[in-house]
Amino acid sequence: MTEQRKSYFVERDSAEIQELSITPAYNQRDLVQRIEDLNPAEDALEIRTVIIPGKFRKGNQGYQASRKCFKHGELVALSQPSSLAETYDSHEIPLSLRTKSLSQLKDRKQEEIDFVGYSWRPVFGRNRTKRIVPFVWLPEGARIFSYAENYSVYSQRNPNTWDIEKKLGIKVEAYPDAKKVRTEGASVVVEVPSRTEKKQRYRFGFLHVPFIPNNPERETNYNLATVLSLQPALIREDEEAESTDGRTPHAVYDIQYKFEQSREQSPVVRFTPQDVAGYLGIIKKQLAEQHNITALMFNPFALPSRHQAEFYKKLCNNVLIYDPTLSSENKLRKLHLAEKSIILSRAIGHFGHDNFAYWDPTRDGLYKNFNWKI
Repeated sequence: MTEQRKSYFVERDSAEIQELSITPAYNQRDLVQRIEDLNPAEDALEIRTVIIPGKFRKGNQGYQASRKCFKHGELVALSQPSSLAETYDSHEIPLSLRTKSLSQLKDRKQEEIDFVGYSWRPVFGRNRTKRIVPFVWLPEGARIFSYAENYSVYSQRNPNTWDIEKKLGIKVEAYPDAKKVRTEGASVVVEVPSRTEKKQRYRFGFLHVPFIPNNPERETNYNLATVLSLQPALIREDEEAESTDGRTPHAVYDIQYKFEQSREQSPVVRFTPQDVAGYLGIIKKQLAEQHNITALMFNPFALPSRHQAEFYKKLCNNVLIYDPTLSSENKLRKLHLAEKSIILSRAIGHFGHDNFAYWDPTRDGLYKNFNWKI
C-alpha cells in the first residue's frame, strides 16, 4: 500500500507543476534568480540543463547519478580548530565557522558551485568520523519542526504535579545527570513526528549536546569541542515505532550506496531532517524552560532564513527538470535531493550567508509561523 504524506507536507506532483505557466531554462548562470522570480501560485520553471556533475552521470540513470552525488558529492569543509587544545583556546562558535566557510561561495560563479552540503570532524574521542549536513535537509528539518509546533501533540508527565499533560512540538526528555556534561555534553532523547500518515514518531537520542554555558572566567571553549562530536544515537529498548531503531529508512541505508571512484569510502555521520528538527526541539526546551542559550549558541546546523524557506518551497512545488534517461514521453520530473542541495548551495553564494543560511528570529519570525503549504 502506498504511504500517504500528511497534508502539511503534500507538494505538487510533476503533472500539477506542468499545469502552471511554465518557461524553460537552458543554462545555469542565472538559475537561482530565475527560481527566485517565480510566482509560487502561477509560475513554473523547466530546467533543460544538467545539475549533477558529469562524473556521477556516466553510464547511470538519472536517479542513480543523483543518489551517488548525494552520497559522494562535494562538501564545504568548515574551517575549524584541528585539535582539542586548539578548540579549547578558540573563541569561535559554529555560526562563525559557517559564516567564514559558506561566505566564500559568493566568490565563485554560480555554475561552478556543486556542493551538496558541509562537513566537519570531531576533535576528541576515538571516533573522529566526519559529520555531514546536506543542504536540502536544513529547510526540510525546519518544516518538520514547524509542523510539530502547530499540529503534533505528545503526552508528558509534569514532574511537579505528576499529571499527564498534552503539549505541541518536539518531545525532549529530561537531561540525565552526568559528571562529564560540561566537557562532553549531555545525552538527550527526542521524539520527532513522521511526515507520513498513521506513522508513529521517530524516537532517538543525541550524544554530546552542549548544555552548560562556557565559564567566562576560565574561557575554556568546552561547548565547541562538544558539538563537533554531536551524533544521533539509537535507543536500545523494546518498543514498536516507525522504525525499529528510531531512524528513518533513508538514514539506515545511507551507507549502503557505494561509488567506486569516491574518496568518501569511510563511514560518515550524515544528519537527517529529523535530526535538524530534533535539535531545534532541544533549543526550544533550553530557552523556554531553563533560559539557557547554550544549544542555540553552539547550534551546528545552518538554520534557514524565511527567504530560504520560501525558495525551498518553490524548489519543491514549481520546478521540473528534463531527464533524458526517463522512459516517459516528456522526460520531465521533480528535482532529486542532490539537485536541490546543489541549487541551495548556489543560492547561498548568490544571496549571501546571512540572508539565506542564517535564521534571525527578529527578522524572520518563528518557524511555527512559516507558511510551508502550497
